[in-house]
Amino acid sequence: MLELEIDVKRREFAVSVAFAVADGERVALFGPSGSGKTTILEAIAGLAKLRRGHVRLAGRDLDRCTPPGDGSKVVTRSVPPWQRRVALLRQEPGLFPHLSVRANLTYAHSDADDALLDRIVELLELDGLLEARPDALSGGQRQRVALGRALLSDFSALLLDEPYTGLDFRLRTQLTSLIRTEIVSRHVPAVLVAHELVEAQAFADRLGVLDRGQLLQFDSPHEIVRHPLNRRVAELVGYRSFLPVADSASSALPSGAVIGIHPERVQPGIHPEVGVPIAGALVGMRPAGAGYDVDLDVGGTLVLCRMQEVPTDLTGTVDVTVVAPPIFGFDGNRCRQQKVLR
Repeated sequence: MLELEIDVKRREFAVSVAFAVADGERVALFGPSGSGKTTILEAIAGLAKLRRGHVRLAGRDLDRCTPPGDGSKVVTRSVPPWQRRVALLRQEPGLFPHLSVRANLTYAHSDADDALLDRIVELLELDGLLEARPDALSGGQRQRVALGRALLSDFSALLLDEPYTGLDFRLRTQLTSLIRTEIVSRHVPAVLVAHELVEAQAFADRLGVLDRGQLLQFDSPHEIVRHPLNRRVAELVGYRSFLPVADSASSALPSGAVIGIHPERVQPGIHPEVGVPIAGALVGMRPAGAGYDVDLDVGGTLVLCRMQEVPTDLTGTVDVTVVAPPIFGFDGNRCRQQKVLR
């Protein structure tokens, strides 16, 4: 198990988080650029100094720092990065340019099992490249070699910092499946930093939403997207519009409450039994995957809806239902009473 409670000072803000990752569990950290996601990985790997807190892996203290002023003696302990048995894969592959692909793959574990090496080479589509040097590889090939090197190392935790840079969708899907399988079979914790929500969801058992060094919500990907704790989390996970709740809709709701609208949680027609019906004028439409992104003007608020079919009436009012929307009070926190509004 990986356990951490850390406080790391950055120039703009402090990264202060606490969570645990069980053996065989996959956690993804998601948030905007500069929110502190990579700092957390660096703290686990021993590359960022703690101001206070601890990092514990497989029953072993890797870092422990108790600051002065709390009534106890300062205790500082830090295991150097190379002794932590933590595999860290960054966006930059960091391959040794003078070594072959084979030598790069086995660098951290020279006595790696041949069967495991052959399986990793096949899964990463590196057949025929084992004797090549990194400068002869494409960016995607170099990233796959770096991932293979990490998977072949003898690690107790796997840390992935946006590892799919430069890879196409097909390969990203395959590598996500490979990593998930390896983590479960080796029974070690894994933490992924992701800039794209869909990438985090595909990987994670649990998702942590981070903003300015704070962990805003830590739960299953499904729970976070369907039930964001506050408006900021909702904005980060894809809610694009927020509509005021009519005073007559529910006397139990505070003044200034709004419903959050996720484009993919909208269905055509009026269905008050499943959510909140709204109506708006069609002001824009464009293809999006197998469907369409439709822009509605609802009382002066632009609402984005993702629909499978083009609305039948392109000139009049379009009726849609927002399915089980989260409701946020004036303070931005989710209202606990979220009955379907009629």
